[in-house]
Amino acid sequence: MRSQRFRTRPSAALALGTALLAVSAVAQETPPPATVTIPGSLQSELGCPGDWMPDCAITHLSYDAADDVWQQAFDVPAGAFEYKAALNDSWDENYGLGAVRNGPNIPLTGGRTVKFYYDHKSHWVTDNARSIIATVPGSFQSELGCPGDWMPDCLRSWLQDPDGDGLYTFTTTAIPAGSYEAKVAINESWAENYGRDGVRDGANIPFTVPADGAEIFFQYDAASHRLTILDGAPRGDLHRARAHWVSRDTIAWNSGSHIAQGYPRRPDDAGDRTDPVAVCIRASHSSGRSDGGVWGT
Repeated sequence: MRSQRFRTRPSAALALGTALLAVSAVAQETPPPATVTIPGSLQSELGCPGDWMPDCAITHLSYDAADDVWQQAFDVPAGAFEYKAALNDSWDENYGLGAVRNGPNIPLTGGRTVKFYYDHKSHWVTDNARSIIATVPGSFQSELGCPGDWMPDCLRSWLQDPDGDGLYTFTTTAIPAGSYEAKVAINESWAENYGRDGVRDGANIPFTVPADGAEIFFQYDAASHRLTILDGAPRGDLHRARAHWVSRDTIAWNSGSHIAQGYPRRPDDAGDRTDPVAVCIRASHSSGRSDGGVWGT
């Protein structure tokens, strides 16, 4: 399919940017749980009376107040298993693959010590066998509530990837105005870490928070190992819209059939489009706003 560049009026561009780049507000819409269990086909192997038991305390996770995350490691025997996260010893509130409530079971291959994680803020439940556990240690972490700075094992700066596309993200408004540095650390340790340009053991990555309360967005690409830090720039809804940063100021988003629902068309289009279209919006370096340019492929 040939590439096209077309422009919209500023008002249309603003509406498009708002629709495409709205921040995903993954709300903690339920009260903090009293317990979090990992029920699944592995429970009888871990000592529970049976499998898929949300009230079996043997597979409870422990809440770490310093991390604000539920977590626990278990020695899982070899084999293929499935699991979910169940809250308050019941199936009433449970989360599966993709941080979806009542979602699909999460597959797991055993034969190792597996650490499980559940974050009630995002509802992401995962483990260190199927997911990369990536954090952003840096000179800002104490501002988030970590015991100190440069702590790779503090999960208050945990990069998460609920949709499994290899882009791990973290957003915060808790860092005061100032200049800071950061890196990416894997598996809560300095043993594997990435700095500027995705270089292993590379240089710290500097960034600036322009004002108190500014929203700072971190994204780690597991393929390139690059960490992108953006202050006030537009971001795609990575969980739902499959947005990807192409460069510091350009985001690509597969709009699917949304072109048929009032978004701009190519001049030569007749009628509604239903075929997928890749859309890019370029932001101004100075303002972080769309310049009205839209590129389709």
